[in-house]
Amino acid sequence: MRNDFSPIDLPTNINDRKRAGLWTGMVISTASLLLALLNAEAVADWADALAPTAWTAPIVATADSWRDMTVKTGLSAPRDFLHRYWKKLEALHFSNQEGEEAVQPPES
Repeated sequence: MRNDFSPIDLPTNINDRKRAGLWTGMVISTASLLLALLNAEAVADWADALAPTAWTAPIVATADSWRDMTVKTGLSAPRDFLHRYWKKLEALHFSNQEGEEAVQPPES
């Protein structure tokens, strides 16, 4: 069935639709894997925010170990670079507000 309301031409062949779904799944899986590999700091911060229980203790320990390993192997370098750059921009933005003292970026 043709979709006349779409601004793009949607595939009418069932095989094309399956390929599109497979491609979308691969992109989402790859992005998730890269985020897990390169953003261990966010995972560890999330784990640290969990209520301390017997169930969350292994999650926190695993997340902290993963963060430490990514730092040692250099996998965290892209995230660290972007985080430092973001903090500098954030400090610049907040230092330009009237009536406010300049906020200094944290030392890395």
